[in-house]
Amino acid sequence: MGYQFKQQESLASGVRRIAGEQLSQAIQILQDPEQNRHYAIHEVRKRFKKLRGLVRLVRSGLGDEYTAINIWYRDAGRRLSRIRDAESLLESLQALQQRHTDPAYAELFADFENRFRARKQKVVEEWIDLDQELEQLSGELQEAKQLVESWKIKGAAFKVLKAGLRRTYQRGAVALSQLHKSSDDELFHECRKRSKYHLYHIRLLNQVWPTMLTARQSELDELNDYLGDDHDLAVMTQVITGEPDTFGASADVEQLLTLIRQQRHELQTAGLKLADRIFAEKPKAFAHRLKNYWKLWKADRIG
Repeated sequence: MGYQFKQQESLASGVRRIAGEQLSQAIQILQDPEQNRHYAIHEVRKRFKKLRGLVRLVRSGLGDEYTAINIWYRDAGRRLSRIRDAESLLESLQALQQRHTDPAYAELFADFENRFRARKQKVVEEWIDLDQELEQLSGELQEAKQLVESWKIKGAAFKVLKAGLRRTYQRGAVALSQLHKSSDDELFHECRKRSKYHLYHIRLLNQVWPTMLTARQSELDELNDYLGDDHDLAVMTQVITGEPDTFGASADVEQLLTLIRQQRHELQTAGLKLADRIFAEKPKAFAHRLKNYWKLWKADRIG
């Protein structure tokens, strides 16, 4: 069943199972000698984000253990960020090109693709101990997997889940409210992070009411595509303007930045419109509703 709770298991058992599965997948990817390193790094970082989403949902049940667990996986992901960030710039440029297919832009995109590829290669070459880093991380994850077996979730399951759902949802709603008052890159990034964690929580609880929550999950996937693409373009802008030795200050640079601004405006407009609908409900009411879905689902198990 993967990244979802099962009806027949306790909350604590489900948390340990899901965390163990995510770690096993990360270890397998890192230990595969045939695996492309860039793909492996991307996939392992995704597992870390899903693990952080999981522990955030049951934060109150983990108690004092939560902070150390969350920080460990956050820092582990950051260790791999340099190469992934360089790779994502290329992916973002390719996505931008797909939206601007006019042949007049072909030379512009080809030029910047070459520059981004050269920049990524430089990052790889500077990280001379990458293979050793990945091997070391694989060993650390095996130890982390053993620690998962000792995780305990204290308190009634529905109370733990309600607290986690409300906290994440509320932070998303607050970030969205702030965006409407003063939109800037940091606020869009904050909204993106909170909506991503909310998406993880909906995925984890999908089986509580699949028909309803699958629809919400689809909407959150769409929202995170908008906000994620916008964030990637924001990072691209920072890189281009912050590394003049690599990109210069030519007319081509300004032309690409203009295309980026146009695309970001479209993404932000669509993202805000969808986010307003997703976060329309009050946090307390939303968390209470999902708590009741959970209780009914669990009661049906023994009905």
